[in-house]
Amino acid sequence: MREMLKVYSEWLTPIGEKEREDVHRDGDWHESFHCWFYQHEENQSLIYFQKRSDSKKDFPSLFDITAAGHIKAGESRVNGGLREIEEELGLKITEDQLNYTGFYKEELLFKTIKDREICHIYLCPYEDRMELTINEEVTDVVQIDLEDFLSMLSKKRPDLIAKSMLTGEDLPLFRSNFCPHHFNYYQHVVQAILQTR
Repeated sequence: MREMLKVYSEWLTPIGEKEREDVHRDGDWHESFHCWFYQHEENQSLIYFQKRSDSKKDFPSLFDITAAGHIKAGESRVNGGLREIEEELGLKITEDQLNYTGFYKEELLFKTIKDREICHIYLCPYEDRMELTINEEVTDVVQIDLEDFLSMLSKKRPDLIAKSMLTGEDLPLFRSNFCPHHFNYYQHVVQAILQTR
């Protein structure tokens, strides 16, 4: 069955529904759910990224939002988001665990895709007792020191070390290993996490 998305004008007025492939072909504005998991320790804050599978059509093998996806037509943001978290990470999260930080309009325009998203950004505290069970769209989940990530974004360092939550292995990552979100998008996420300390 085709995935139908609600589409919006540039001014965020709903203007109809379209199939997902057509939305990305035509560059229509549409809603997405972004949930960033984070954790505060005594001397550091951590942010969690998923590694997209090699078979993903868009941005294969890159590190991206902990859990994210499109909000289907007729689906609420939260219900769609909780569905995505369970599908991708195997976690049953409740609405009261989510903290809405606002939305960010992002355009990622490439030869094969015109992705114009109204990104609804949520935070969720990661707890050590959570047991991740990834699906075929995700190949790993890693934790990264938030300050190291911000330093890499600001070009103060070329790389950083991420820790795999599945194997415990340390992984050296470069900026090119991450999905190409705008700097201001990442800055919004980092600041929102720091404000929860």
